[in-house]
Amino acid sequence: MDDLEFRKRALANPHDTDEDFVAATSSSPERMQLVQEIQALDKRIVGTINAVAIPANLAARLKSHKPAASRPATSVWTSYYAMAASLVIAVGVILSLGLQSANPSAADLQLHDDALRHVYREEPRYDTAGNDLSWQQINAVITEAGGHLRDDERIKTMHIKFANGCRLASGTGAHIVLEGTKGSVSVLIVHSSPVKTRFDVNDPRFAGKIIPFGEGNLIIVGEKEEPLETYEALLTDAFEWVI
Repeated sequence: MDDLEFRKRALANPHDTDEDFVAATSSSPERMQLVQEIQALDKRIVGTINAVAIPANLAARLKSHKPAASRPATSVWTSYYAMAASLVIAVGVILSLGLQSANPSAADLQLHDDALRHVYREEPRYDTAGNDLSWQQINAVITEAGGHLRDDERIKTMHIKFANGCRLASGTGAHIVLEGTKGSVSVLIVHSSPVKTRFDVNDPRFAGKIIPFGEGNLIIVGEKEEPLETYEALLTDAFEWVI
């Protein structure tokens, strides 16, 4: 089971007891740590839901709102009550998880700073690289970093204008740049010790994400208001480590 499939199954069900998932989990300390972290998050969510008390007078207050005459009373009351109860639970979960913010280590923050410096340093080269790069050129750079991009038409249709090797956090990496909706978007895939938790890039100009990604890290940096989630979803679907 490769890292991408393992990550998807862990996120879908961290308590999976199928033999192949259990064997994959025990195959490396990093995978075991990921499953334990997701299980802990799952436990916190369940605990929060169970701990959120619905006000005793909520039903009476909702019943006092008379439904429109054209609709059955029971149907409208049931919808209002379910919606209100869901909102109470959702707010409790958000507050609980919001209080437990990401706490990157000193090494994680060093990777953050190194990645930003690298992006600023390489930026002048983006627009002098020429036309869109071929799929073979892009994959050649990614192969040097220990990875591979599956043949994906969604990525092929992107305007990818720069691809080069890089070194961050004492690891080999690939730096590819594509044209986003607000400007250039840098994607760095670095084969190094994964960060402890995903966290945001903090910079006056750029927005970004640093994400533990199998045997390494995925770093996405773009202009403010760039929809980075789109690129994250595409890359995590198409990329796999091969070393």
